[in-house]
Amino acid sequence: MDADKQRRLIQQILNPNPDDVELLLQHLRLSGLPTREEVHQEIEEKLLLPQETLPKHWLPSYQVHWESKLSAPSLLTFTPSPPPTTLSFVRTGLSGRITGYVETPNLRASTGLNSTSLERAPAPSKTFVRGKSGYVPFWPGGLEDPLVDSTSESSAGPSTIKGLRIVPPGLSRGLRLRGEEIEDEDMIALDEFQGSRSKDDTYVNEEMYVDEKGNTVPVGFSEIDELLPTTTTHLKPSKPQRRLKRANIQKRDWAHVIDVNTPLSNFHELVPDMAHKYPFELDTFQKQAVYHLEMGDSVFVAAHTSAGKTVVAEYAIALAEKHMTRAIYTSPIKALSNQKFRDFKQTFSSSSVGILTGDVQINPEASCLIMTTEILRSMLYKGADLIRDVEFVIFDEVHYVNDAERGVVWEEVIIMLPDHVNIILLSATVPNTKEFADWVGRTKKKDIYVISTAQRPVPLEHFLYAGRELYKIVDAKRNFLGTGYKDAGEALRRKQDKEREAAGLPPVQRVGARGAAPAQRGGQRGGPPARGGRGAAPPPRGRGGGGGGAPRSNFTSVDKNLYVHLLGNLRKKSLLPVVVFTFSKKRCEENAATLANADLCTSVEKSEVHVAIEKALSRLKGSDKKLPQIGRMRDLLTRGIGVHHGGLLPLVKEVSAMKKG
Repeated sequence: MDADKQRRLIQQILNPNPDDVELLLQHLRLSGLPTREEVHQEIEEKLLLPQETLPKHWLPSYQVHWESKLSAPSLLTFTPSPPPTTLSFVRTGLSGRITGYVETPNLRASTGLNSTSLERAPAPSKTFVRGKSGYVPFWPGGLEDPLVDSTSESSAGPSTIKGLRIVPPGLSRGLRLRGEEIEDEDMIALDEFQGSRSKDDTYVNEEMYVDEKGNTVPVGFSEIDELLPTTTTHLKPSKPQRRLKRANIQKRDWAHVIDVNTPLSNFHELVPDMAHKYPFELDTFQKQAVYHLEMGDSVFVAAHTSAGKTVVAEYAIALAEKHMTRAIYTSPIKALSNQKFRDFKQTFSSSSVGILTGDVQINPEASCLIMTTEILRSMLYKGADLIRDVEFVIFDEVHYVNDAERGVVWEEVIIMLPDHVNIILLSATVPNTKEFADWVGRTKKKDIYVISTAQRPVPLEHFLYAGRELYKIVDAKRNFLGTGYKDAGEALRRKQDKEREAAGLPPVQRVGARGAAPAQRGGQRGGPPARGGRGAAPPPRGRGGGGGGAPRSNFTSVDKNLYVHLLGNLRKKSLLPVVVFTFSKKRCEENAATLANADLCTSVEKSEVHVAIEKALSRLKGSDKKLPQIGRMRDLLTRGIGVHHGGLLPLVKEVSAMKKG
């Protein structure tokens, strides 16, 4: 088709004439005019949706084969290994004039397999969180780095010539070729010594020589030898010199105790833009902790229970999120980790809080990760790249470091943390706070600020429950009350007398420290005389105030309704809720069974408990919802009673902990 005909055809297409439709379709090889939808579909298929494979008719037209001749000698070559050293120029002056060159080593590519540096190449993404067993950990903070910068060594040393090294590592000298002059200091010194001898000295042999008078004298003999004494009788014993006292080197204190009694009046000037806002005014110890966190310091908050240590942890998490770094919250047990995970999800967004335990892994990319201390130790030893981003590590219940079995885990984690990680220690039961903080600071070569509270915000008082009454024995100021202890003992004795009276036994006679009946002077009527009760049955020995008869344990039965009466007493005095600690799983279940008639929930609370239980049980299958533990949990929780011990299913423990919290 020539150009004119093609031009006319295009004009007909752009400006169609109804009379030329058949001729146009004939030229386009179409049976009829396509619709608008068909045109759009064809354009979309050809231009917007290209096929993944090329058309087959293109293959013979566009495929080209290049013939290459194989050279056998080229197969014998191999890529040389990278050189261990390279030459670097030495420049001086503002113009950078080259004055020499030095030989510097080429550092091999640092990876997780051979380097402890934070600048090593990142590992694959699948090992970002947990690390890998073959990786080396990052260099712990507080330890001196053994790597020496070889570039700082002087180029003009005895092992270099014009900046090039001639002595291999581990050898005392370099290569000596035949014909080279030996420049050795010992040889030079020997030549000088031989040249200094008198030419008149005549050697007879290696040990004798002839002097000026012709006498044979041993080598090394001189006139001064004749003046030296041959005995030691003239020597006087010398007194041993006193050792010089060592200078008292002042020991540095790594732990700094903060006085919380002095209010921090200019807190809002020191911290104008807080990372986390609180709807209440912070206490002095909380302000001090927040200020030091803003300054990038490590803190040890040794505050009483319910004083507000969690506020410090929350602020560290918010500060890490503000700095676009990470914070790790460690706890000693998984139950506490799960509880903190729920609490922090309510305080912060769900996307910024994750949890890592041996059972679950939720949102490991979050800025706040909650885990047990064993998980963090595993991450440190396996060189997880996540440690690079960590700014704060929060140790909750750090007094576990004194545990005989698990305390070593806390020690290892504290030692293995890199230098850029700040440490936050939280505890309420560490007695020697300054000593412990000083050990941490001395280990990590960091200043630790100890912040503590003077007294509990919620007073703690101790009571004894005896005779269905409460008796205070320790007040809020930790003073022992002997009167309360005595009244509790009298209540127990009255209860014991009632039990013996109900059993048809005489009351216990309490006289003397040993609990024996008073000795009578002389015998009774109708009996043989005795002095001091001689001839009578010997009194029972033992301290406890009971004398005569069977042992007390036979008549002191355990009150099965003990917790029923205790619960009623606490409910009457508005002291609920209450937590009862039992030292066995069996007793825990038995004590809960004694409260079969107790109902502590209102109708509204019963409805909330029912909704929570059904929501939790929705994760179980139909048959699992009918397990005995599930039915028992439902019955107890609807009455406001929860049981929690190691023999329960994980779901049952979780629901019980949620409703008790």
